[in-house]
Amino acid sequence: MTIEAVGTELRRLRKAAGLTQADVARIIGVSRANLTQWETGRYLPSVENARLLDDHFRAANALVQMVEAARSPAPAGGALLSTRGSLLEVFRRAGQSLVGHLIRDENGRAVGWRHNLQQDNEQTTLATAYGISALAVLGSAYIDLRPVVERLYAKRSDFGWQGRSAGRRPEVTAAVVDALCRASTVLSAEEGLQHLENSLDDYSRTRPFLLATALRTSARIGPGAPLTRRLTDDLLTARLDFDGVLLWGEKKEPGLVAPEPSTAHTARAVVALRDLLRTGADRADVRDAVEVATQWLVDRTHPDDGVMEDLALPQPGRETVRVNIKHFTSAWVVQALAEAPRVPAVRLNRALDSLWERYEPDIGLWAWGSGDFPIWMTLDAVTALRAAALAFTAPPFHPPAASE
Repeated sequence: MTIEAVGTELRRLRKAAGLTQADVARIIGVSRANLTQWETGRYLPSVENARLLDDHFRAANALVQMVEAARSPAPAGGALLSTRGSLLEVFRRAGQSLVGHLIRDENGRAVGWRHNLQQDNEQTTLATAYGISALAVLGSAYIDLRPVVERLYAKRSDFGWQGRSAGRRPEVTAAVVDALCRASTVLSAEEGLQHLENSLDDYSRTRPFLLATALRTSARIGPGAPLTRRLTDDLLTARLDFDGVLLWGEKKEPGLVAPEPSTAHTARAVVALRDLLRTGADRADVRDAVEVATQWLVDRTHPDDGVMEDLALPQPGRETVRVNIKHFTSAWVVQALAEAPRVPAVRLNRALDSLWERYEPDIGLWAWGSGDFPIWMTLDAVTALRAAALAFTAPPFHPPAASE
């Protein structure tokens, strides 16, 4: 069974029912672009979406079986190895696309990236940091990043790095510090930690997203630093009690009415805490928190859909800055499960399916449901895919055993 055959059958069922692609997409709850990818054989629907399609067309589970067969094809004896369609090719395509969207000045010098890659607007500090980190994850030196790094470093302020609105922006500072430390030595670990600390305030302690983002950067550049320890404690404190299980919601502050655990925020927290444990930190409370949260993510049956949250960042001496944050949930779930022991393959595949549903192969980037191409989404996707590949893929060769 091939992907193309699944697409042909799906198209036949749709036309037999007298429905348009837009009709079916609306019924299933996906974008029309998703349905087009399935019908043209570019990608397979997830297990959940295959079941929804099967139920709608009353295909008696035939469509689900076709999708499962196409996802696990039988090996062909004597087939030649090829990188066509491989993760390596996906990474190459993403890198080329990011380089193609790089903004240059009138002298041809690279200056950075814009937030939404399909729009024609100015580069931003945060988008440029994401672009640098994405190229670092992709692993190829496509361009000379020195002018981009120097320009980014020069934008530092008393509160670290700012977004399009001035003031404290912990998530921006964390992203820039991480990018600069990946790409150059222009920023020392000590200076990076100081900028990160200056960007944080009491409000940050109520938002797991800000804490997890800051902790991930802090743990990488200063695992034993006092700031890293404080952020770890704050992130653990930011959990809520959901029927005796401590997990992360969107926020923790007094007066919350019926809060719910968040897949995106719990996965982000797990990733940050795993990064800390990977540095050799020996904290039983962190290990316990990761274990509990990981099991909850494994047991989670709801779709790993992207979510949004609003931040109201207080600023010294001026009005509060309001920021809308989007989370690529499936990418963070993949990262959170990549190092977990005994993860059911069906759970990981479900998150990977959701991740790939947002991939646009003709462009080599990932798209939000609105059709935008936010650069952070591609960074999250390739980071997750790299983590999964390193954790689960068995290469056809093995390194030599260590000498005794």
